[in-house]
Amino acid sequence: MKGGRNKALLIASILLITLFSTIAVNASAEVREESPNFIRPVGFERFSSGWMDSSYSDNQRENIDVRYYYPSSNGGENVPLDCSWAPYPWIAFHADDGESFDSYSWLGEGLSKAGYFVVVIGEERSGDEIYQAISDHSELISTIGYINLTGDSNKGPSGAQGCIDMDHWGVAGHGRGAGLATVVTSYWGAIFSTGQFQPPRALFGFGLDTDDIGVDVNAIDMAHPKHSLFLTGTMDNIAPINEHIKPLLDQWNSGWQLLEVVGANHVQYEDDQSFFDNLMDGDATMTEEEQQQHAINKVKPYLDLTLKGEDESWYLATSRENNPSQPSDSESYLSENLSTNQFYRINQTQNLIQAPNARSHPILFFDPVGNQTILAAGWGENAQGFNDMWSLDLLNSREWEEKSGGPNSIGTNAFASNGWAGGLLSGSSNSNNPTLWRWSGWSSSWTSYPENLRPPGEVGQSLVWDSISSRYISYGGVENNGLKNNETWTFEPNSAIWQNLSASNSPKGKELAAMFFSEGWNRSILFGGVAEDGNLSNETWMFNGETNSWSKLQLPGDSPSARFDMATTIDYENQIAYIFGGRDANYHLSNELWSFNLNTLVWTKLASTGIKEISSAGIAFDNASNNLVLFGGNSLEGLSDETWLYNFTENEWDLHSSSSAITSTDVIHIAASVTERDLDSPPDSLEVHCQVIGETNWVTGIWDNVNDTASCQLSPFSLPPGFHTASLRVLHEGKRASIQTTFERANAPPQLINPMPYFVIIEEGDLTINASDIASDVDGHELRFIGNTFVFAPLHEGDIEPELDFILQNDRKSVKFIDLADWSDRSGNTWYTVCGEIRDESTPGNPPARVPFCFELLHQGIDDPYSILEEPTITIEEDSEWVEFDIAPFVTDQEGDPPAIYWHSQFDYYSSDDRNVDVNRVQDDFGDTSNFTFSPALNWHGTEVTEFCILRYGLYNHEKSVSDCTWLNVTFVVTPIADAPIFNYTEFDLQEDSVTTIALNEIVWDPDGDEVNVTLEAGESNVTLELWHETLRITPETNWNGRAVNWAIIASDGQHEIRQPLRIIINEIDDKTIVEWDEPRDIVNNLTELRLIVNDVDSDGPWLIEYHWDDEEWKEISPSCAALDNGNFECQADLLVHDLSYGDHKLYLRVNDGESTSDAESFWLEKANPDTVNKINSDSSAGFMGTAFIIGGIVLLLSGGALIYSLINKQEYS
Repeated sequence: MKGGRNKALLIASILLITLFSTIAVNASAEVREESPNFIRPVGFERFSSGWMDSSYSDNQRENIDVRYYYPSSNGGENVPLDCSWAPYPWIAFHADDGESFDSYSWLGEGLSKAGYFVVVIGEERSGDEIYQAISDHSELISTIGYINLTGDSNKGPSGAQGCIDMDHWGVAGHGRGAGLATVVTSYWGAIFSTGQFQPPRALFGFGLDTDDIGVDVNAIDMAHPKHSLFLTGTMDNIAPINEHIKPLLDQWNSGWQLLEVVGANHVQYEDDQSFFDNLMDGDATMTEEEQQQHAINKVKPYLDLTLKGEDESWYLATSRENNPSQPSDSESYLSENLSTNQFYRINQTQNLIQAPNARSHPILFFDPVGNQTILAAGWGENAQGFNDMWSLDLLNSREWEEKSGGPNSIGTNAFASNGWAGGLLSGSSNSNNPTLWRWSGWSSSWTSYPENLRPPGEVGQSLVWDSISSRYISYGGVENNGLKNNETWTFEPNSAIWQNLSASNSPKGKELAAMFFSEGWNRSILFGGVAEDGNLSNETWMFNGETNSWSKLQLPGDSPSARFDMATTIDYENQIAYIFGGRDANYHLSNELWSFNLNTLVWTKLASTGIKEISSAGIAFDNASNNLVLFGGNSLEGLSDETWLYNFTENEWDLHSSSSAITSTDVIHIAASVTERDLDSPPDSLEVHCQVIGETNWVTGIWDNVNDTASCQLSPFSLPPGFHTASLRVLHEGKRASIQTTFERANAPPQLINPMPYFVIIEEGDLTINASDIASDVDGHELRFIGNTFVFAPLHEGDIEPELDFILQNDRKSVKFIDLADWSDRSGNTWYTVCGEIRDESTPGNPPARVPFCFELLHQGIDDPYSILEEPTITIEEDSEWVEFDIAPFVTDQEGDPPAIYWHSQFDYYSSDDRNVDVNRVQDDFGDTSNFTFSPALNWHGTEVTEFCILRYGLYNHEKSVSDCTWLNVTFVVTPIADAPIFNYTEFDLQEDSVTTIALNEIVWDPDGDEVNVTLEAGESNVTLELWHETLRITPETNWNGRAVNWAIIASDGQHEIRQPLRIIINEIDDKTIVEWDEPRDIVNNLTELRLIVNDVDSDGPWLIEYHWDDEEWKEISPSCAALDNGNFECQADLLVHDLSYGDHKLYLRVNDGESTSDAESFWLEKANPDTVNKINSDSSAGFMGTAFIIGGIVLLLSGGALIYSLINKQEYS
């Protein structure tokens, strides 16, 4: 049954419109006040247990089987309910995973015998289906309420009419059912925030299993008394304590007590356990009967305390019967957190300042008749619905003034003003209060309408005045069954009749949307809201009251993101609507401010600084002061009691007032009335404690048992400025209740710095000063300048009047002063006085503190740099001589000082290879002057710019700095003159037997860039010159070297013709000697003859023959040679080889011409032994004769064979 569970299944998102902290009343209060009408408890077995099976329809209209257990006289199935101690509180108990409604008879019987009506529901709904689960319970309330109202025996036990306490009920469960009960209780206030149902006020669970719900459950608007009871066995292996209930309680923000029952397991909290149930669970050391009876013993007094309001049950209910200060249970380990318990009725009795209390959903509108903003209705702490009325006159008193005769609060208080003297307030009520009110500006009063037919969406509907047809238009809202409505209704104020318009093409049902009316378009405009599925809308719709039809607008430009629960108002005169705050698509609070032009249908986002994020606030456009006025709402700190004004000039919010603002010298006085939950007086010995949360320790307060009031006094002196929360709690033997109030510790005025510093502003410069430079704020608030208070004056009489301007910067936290004075022919310093005012941040109920100041300002003159009047251009001819030039006429100085040129080695106007105009300094007795000399480079023309540094004349070198330079650009224009072609070089140096090619433009060029025509004048024949493709080719005769000087080049540019003789030098090179060798003869008589032909064009000898045998060293001999022709010579030499051994030898030969040697050649020669030669000759003769004899015999045999073959053939053919 319990195997295979997924651990710690997190709820990915809190569904639909749930869990956005609060959608209606507030962030810390219960949604509906607890009824003081309790029934007295009875003993454990005062009654017999009756039971019957029945069903109810859940929120999806599916029939769910349930079993009722109830007090009876005789006990048994379908017996009548015994009403003698009625009405009985009732419990919705949810079974564990896989269990049905008939698995918990021990619990149903045990509690019904003690005077409780128990509804056991099988495992029908998963704990992560939060919205559906809570909606299921609203259907169950309707079913139980029907039984209680009618006594219908087909639905419930007979005799049940009027016997069930519908004001006091709770939710409980086992395992996953306990998890489901926990989220239903935790999030009930987020769904049914306007009190249409009494919330569950008791929660208990056995073996809580978080697999469906996860451990991150947040208790939102838990109903009083905010106390829950959980029991889990130490042998529970299905939902182990450290994995389920403990992690959940560690972060849960409601009161609880946990009993870890020693020896108990998980499945013995059911009637029967299967083999598989016990297999998956731990082995219990308690018996099933002991475990279940222990649970009844704990749950019964817990319910007597929470649902029957019996204070004496506190001790048994919290295991304090033995020691009130130390709870204990002999069968369990016990832990608890009671800090949020509310076991007393406690209400704050006074505000710190006379102003409206903190609240959500107030109505706020401007009354043009009285030129004042009106505030009424709204919801405060403990579901307190206000019926007060306040007015705010921003032109006169600027304070809230309480009026009489306000309407009661009804639901979300939908209100629409007609822009003049009328208005309509519509909503819903569970307390029989009027649900429709009319405002009259003429009498400043409210009048209720009769309770007739109403639109079904009475909570969260949108309401607007149609000024063309003079009627109110209502759209949407939430019906009593929790469903969103999309109907459009109209209300005629004269007849006081509502009518359903049956509009076509309606948007899907929404609540808490913004609605306006455009007179120019004669249409109602709807924006935003939250739909049935929890999705938020950013759509803008238009309603046509003539055709009763809706259409969705596709508007240009930006528009607000999806949101709901915004504060809305209209500037009727200018036809501008405004929305502020609300909650966005992630249910996060917002502080955005948007305007909507009802004529152009264009959204515009306005700057919205200085205010926190708020939803459920009231807003009005105050025509008299041209301010938006915003009050109340829900913020992250809880309900707001602040009044904010939006200044359209500064585009920012300013905090105007708060009912919880104090200064450092005030005393925080907290007082509250305290009663028991049944309205009896509390114990005389009630303890009272107070603290500023997070700032101070608990201090003891005063209990007035005569007037049943608790009070405390706290000093705010040590608190830092800003918002804080003070808490007052009352206790008696562990039982407690508390209230919290938020306040602001206001700030002290700024303190000027002493001594006041002085500041320096440079001539024609600027100076930025922070407000914090001249004052400090002990509270740490930001300081700002007040822009219209600056006054400038000379410090000493007769001095020059200051000419200063200023610019406020950084949100007025700093100011920039600018010198506007004309300093022509003026120098020196002047002292001024600057006076003004600074302010700190606004404090609730008071404008910012303004502090005047004055400081001295030194107006410091500076040596202004030279100003350029004109940048000169100098024109001269090419190749001009040195010229002197003065730059003084081209610059000016505010102080009238003469200029000079600063010459420095780092500047580029000195002569250098990369400049075409050379410049030089001109000095006088005092150094450099404003003059310089210049000359263009030879043959150069064109334009060149030189930048000169200008400083004051007469400065010493140590006074000169490049950083002070004024740079003057001087442009030199050198005009060209006609130049003859120029030869770069006229002598050419070549190597013998080489050909050289040279580009003509390297030889000759024209300085003016003209084209040069070149021709040749012939010279010596042993050198050939020719023009070839814009080049000059020089080719000497082969093997010739020497000088040629008769060649010339004639160059012409069209105006000039230049003949230039050429000098051509051919340098000799050593030609290679070529040798042709005859094969040397064999060595005979120690001699071999060498024969060779030598070809040497550079020489006619003598030559040396170099030789070596085998691997010997080179040796040389001189040949005898005779000339042939063309450099050829025939040579011979005899080579003696006496020292050479007999045998084969390799001879290497080469010729040396005195400069180089020829390539070496080699030959194999034999030096024969004379004795061996003679013997070989004799043997050779005998051998020859023998060989000849053999060959002759062979020839003879072959001839005979041929003759025989011829004769045979002849016979065959004859």
